[in-house]
Amino acid sequence: MSSNTPATAEVRPFPNAKVAPATEAPDVHVQPAVAPPPEAEAPAKKKRSVRSFLLPIIGLALLSGGAWYGYDYWTTGRFMISTDDAYVQADMSFVSPKISGYVDQILVSENQQVKAGDPLLTIDAGDYKIAVAQAEAQIATLAKTLDRIDAQTKAAQASLQQAQAQKVADQAAADNAGRAQQ
Repeated sequence: MSSNTPATAEVRPFPNAKVAPATEAPDVHVQPAVAPPPEAEAPAKKKRSVRSFLLPIIGLALLSGGAWYGYDYWTTGRFMISTDDAYVQADMSFVSPKISGYVDQILVSENQQVKAGDPLLTIDAGDYKIAVAQAEAQIATLAKTLDRIDAQTKAAQASLQQAQAQKVADQAAADNAGRAQQ
């Protein structure tokens, strides 16, 4: 350097190192190590870091959320099925009556198991009672018609017997007239 001012360099020694006086360069200033204040000599308490405080809380939150989700899935979620392309398979039986009519009473409850031949319901018998009464009235009418036809048959047989008797009487009269003429 070509300047007239002497170069000063600051040298900092390692802590707890003894500093020797500089003899080589009279222009170099060496600062002596400064002793720390008495309060700083005691080891300071480590501050708890934010990471060590938040990690257990986040872990506990994740664990409790997972437990809640697992409980919800186990109690309700596993029974709820959703899909876009599902179909239902069911065992179905068709029930058809042999007669028609209004239902009077249902004899089974929902989802009750029944066997073949078990009655499921009763049908209102009002229309059928009327039909039976009408059929009985027709039977009575037909019975009277048969009685009338039987009476006509007896009357025809009586007329036949009368005609036969008249024939015999006419034959006897003809024989009698033929004898009287001889």
